[in-house]
Amino acid sequence: MIGKRARVLFAGLVAAAITSTTVLVGGPAVAAPAAPPGPPPARTLEKVATVTLVTGDVVTLGGANGVDVRAGKGREHLEFRSFTDERGDVHVIPEDAVTGVSSGRLDPRLFDVSGLVRAGYDDAGRRDLPLIVDYPGATPRAAGFRAVRELPVVSAVAVRADRSTAFWAGARTAASRIWLDGQVRASLEHSVPQIGAPEAWEAGFTGAGTTVAVLDTGIDSTHPDLADAVREARDFSESESGADDRFGHGTHVASIITGAGERYRGVAPDAALLNGKVLDDFGLGSESGIIAGMEWAADSGADVVNMSLSAQDPAEGTDLVSLAVNRISAETGALFVVAAGNTGPSAESITAPGAADAALTVGAVDREDELAEFSSRGPRWGSGAIKPDITAPGVDIVAAKAAHGVIGDPVEDGYVAMSGTSMATPHVAGAAAILAQRHPEWTGEALKATLMSSAKPHPELSVFEQGGGRVDVPAAARAAVTAFPASLSLGTVQWPHQDDEPVTGTLTYRNTGTEPVTLNVVADLRGPNGEAAPEGMFTLSADEITVPAGGSTEVTLTTNTRVEAVDGIYSGVVVASAGDTVVRTPVAVNREVESYEVTMRFVGDDGNPTPNYQVRLVNLTVGKAYLPYEESGTVAVRVPKGEYFMDAAIQGNETANHFVEPRFSVTGPTEETLDPRDGVPMGVSVDDPDARVGFREVAYKMTTKRGTISAGGISHTFDGTRVRPSRTSAPGAFTIELEAHLAEPDGTEEGSEFHASPYLYHVWHTDDSGRVPDDLQLRFTNDQFAKVVSQHAVATPGMMGSRDGMVTMPLPYTLTEYYTPDVRWDGFFDEIEHGNDLWPSGLTSKIDTPRTFRLGTTTRERWNVGVFGPGLIHGDGWDSIDRRGNEIYVNLGLHSDGNPSREGVSLEATGSTQLLRDGEVIAESQVPGYVETRVLRERADYTLRATATQPGPLSTRIDAEWTFASEYVAGDTPVPIPALAMRFSPNLDDHNAAKAGKRFRFPVHVQRNGAEQPGEVDTPRLEVSYDDGKTWRPSRLSRERDHWVAEVNHPKDAEFVSLRSSVSDRNGTSLKQTILHAYALN
Repeated sequence: MIGKRARVLFAGLVAAAITSTTVLVGGPAVAAPAAPPGPPPARTLEKVATVTLVTGDVVTLGGANGVDVRAGKGREHLEFRSFTDERGDVHVIPEDAVTGVSSGRLDPRLFDVSGLVRAGYDDAGRRDLPLIVDYPGATPRAAGFRAVRELPVVSAVAVRADRSTAFWAGARTAASRIWLDGQVRASLEHSVPQIGAPEAWEAGFTGAGTTVAVLDTGIDSTHPDLADAVREARDFSESESGADDRFGHGTHVASIITGAGERYRGVAPDAALLNGKVLDDFGLGSESGIIAGMEWAADSGADVVNMSLSAQDPAEGTDLVSLAVNRISAETGALFVVAAGNTGPSAESITAPGAADAALTVGAVDREDELAEFSSRGPRWGSGAIKPDITAPGVDIVAAKAAHGVIGDPVEDGYVAMSGTSMATPHVAGAAAILAQRHPEWTGEALKATLMSSAKPHPELSVFEQGGGRVDVPAAARAAVTAFPASLSLGTVQWPHQDDEPVTGTLTYRNTGTEPVTLNVVADLRGPNGEAAPEGMFTLSADEITVPAGGSTEVTLTTNTRVEAVDGIYSGVVVASAGDTVVRTPVAVNREVESYEVTMRFVGDDGNPTPNYQVRLVNLTVGKAYLPYEESGTVAVRVPKGEYFMDAAIQGNETANHFVEPRFSVTGPTEETLDPRDGVPMGVSVDDPDARVGFREVAYKMTTKRGTISAGGISHTFDGTRVRPSRTSAPGAFTIELEAHLAEPDGTEEGSEFHASPYLYHVWHTDDSGRVPDDLQLRFTNDQFAKVVSQHAVATPGMMGSRDGMVTMPLPYTLTEYYTPDVRWDGFFDEIEHGNDLWPSGLTSKIDTPRTFRLGTTTRERWNVGVFGPGLIHGDGWDSIDRRGNEIYVNLGLHSDGNPSREGVSLEATGSTQLLRDGEVIAESQVPGYVETRVLRERADYTLRATATQPGPLSTRIDAEWTFASEYVAGDTPVPIPALAMRFSPNLDDHNAAKAGKRFRFPVHVQRNGAEQPGEVDTPRLEVSYDDGKTWRPSRLSRERDHWVAEVNHPKDAEFVSLRSSVSDRNGTSLKQTILHAYALN
């Protein structure tokens, strides 16, 4: 239930690459039709993670469990909207933030839960939430945050907000804008000659007298190739190691720029360096730290600033870091050379800050000048502007290794090989330093334009893949003529085209030489089909120009889109040449496809215009989504002709109003009025007249060839929920999925609390009529359900127990449940202190493998029954211990109960987790069961140790040690490390106790991480102690089918049983664990 624990529906577009037509939606117990699983989504969350939003609401995301939401205190009445964006990220937005997101006052990334988890901004990753806030006056002194850094260049302040509702309570009205302080991450023998640097050296241009700032993970200035290169250093990453490089990225980058080695010499070996450490010892940094580093670099006299870093997602250049690049470039004349990102080969994948207009954005090529598959492509997201600007070698680049570096493939002592646009960027920064030495009076704008216009193009690559081409140092150093601007984006010319006005752009050619230069000028552009642009579509004002010495000459390029032509983007170059002098300027224009304006009017419950809405149009053919907004309540958006899935929501004072059209057709100018008064109420009822809904969610799903589009909402009640019957339909493609959970209310909080309810209903309903029906009042009888009798034991005396965030009462208790049959149901349990019904505070447990129930049957289940100990979860794309590339991720449920299909934790446990390699600790956390780190590529033997203590009477201390081997894993999909676990399932009473003075037998299960069965293992060993681990005695284990059975003899005078166990296999994988107070005796 909202305010305790609830599950949010996906309400959005599943990424275009998704082939599955099934999207699991959930509730307090995840439900989905029982059927063989289809192909997995193109982008799945790799771990189960919990994120506290800026509003103080808590979202849990991942695996088979869908999305859980626990509303912040006092926010239980809110409805939550959710959608999955075009990149596959799940967004969860509380209704009091919807307008702020739509209007741009709130950064959408604040509610991109997938992105927050990926950035390490989940609750396990950090205790606070990094934000950048624009206050209209002085930063107030208020509860819930601390200011950490002023950011004058963007007129804002970086803050760290508490993970509570306190910050939101004040900032919601006091702040003008709130951004996420997003995460940015680090993204030679053949490469330096490849770009012609030695030829420039022979001419005397080595970067001498220039300064290049490296904003990265720091620089190891003790490396011989970088001795005396660093002029000044500053740490902006808050790393304990200061400005030293403990990751290895910054040192590698720095040596590509100015390394002094004989074999691995940098591009500009005599340039001086500024070491601005903006990324920490794990290669991660904050946007605020990067902005501060940029200001410092420019103020410290940097001619060139190398930024081999990037955000995670495509950007349109309006983010804070990109805006800072533009402003600092204009104010200081520094050139920012920025990595394009490593998210290729998809189009529109350029990331920030490479999306900045002023940035010289660098893609990567291999040693044959072929574009690297990983190199991000243009055009720029949203605007269609030309990016990247240039390319450089970025594949298998050998350069200096930091003494404490942990990344890269070793080549020889002191050197490693790496690939990425991070490696391409310093090649261009070094070239810019050489050019700055050649022309010390030039600004960054001139350096950028010259490097681009003199670059070497690849004939088979478009300007959206290579910009001007691969950097050519000798050509840039020789260049006397440069074209401005460096590239020419002519924008979008709207359809229809028979009356288009010509669009003109101006190129200015500047000659810094001592002799006039006469150039032949031609335009070479091609259409979306790869064919040459039709005759007359592009016209130059002159096909020959003379640029005087020390002067300039202008040429205009006019596009006439009235000519008969294919609609779409036209791109290419304008080339001005004379002999060896070649000046190339990338050019693009969008001849819009047939498109129309859609005007939408939103009114409130009173019939007047309202700003409290959100709307989305998703093109059913290409999957592109449009989310227009105007505060007036009337908004117009221009979209291509076609059919769209339309979903909208209007928040009233006491209502939540949904509007869904499966096939919203746009064949001309279109108007649509969305009025809540056109809606009909939605509700669910069952046989028991006292039953009330405590959680509900609804999904409206449209299946297309590209995947599934889904919209919906979640709340603790149907009261005030209205849905407009759809005016369009899509039989066979559109379905409605509804989930509701009902129990008997106790009369508090307007019936939203369910203390002492003897029953709990779990309802799932699918409507496949192809439209939103006229009647949405659903009625069910008990003979339509499967019956489950569930018993809930007490582990900590005096605690309450909450099932599925609904029924909460003192433990132990028995509950009668009714489930819609033939549906995969998940579930969870929380221990809660009396008087604190909102938050679990003891043991928690949830089902990893959803189960189904058959109509007419009665099933018995038990919850919160020990032994509570380490368990290995296995879900859809996530496991307890995973390896991806050179990263190991551990997320163990150290207090999983005795049911092997569940996993759990103790929220009051303290302890630590260590990962060791060859006996040396390489990573450690103070979170029991959680650690993640980068490791060496080669195969190695690892030891994982976890310790947890908790104040309750059971499983008071757990010590576990795993051994396993692991090596580099290719690809982006996490691969489970085959660790082992032992689970104990004794038949205990409702107080987690067995009889003293009796012989006792109980099942022992061995689990294998990432597998349904453990495979071949040696016979486990088990010892028991009745004196809290002072003495141990062996227990007999016998094999029975797929598990073992332990036999012990309980003394009459013992109070608790402790267990010490071990298991191993022939590969050296092993587990040793000790659980004190595993269960009680009475």
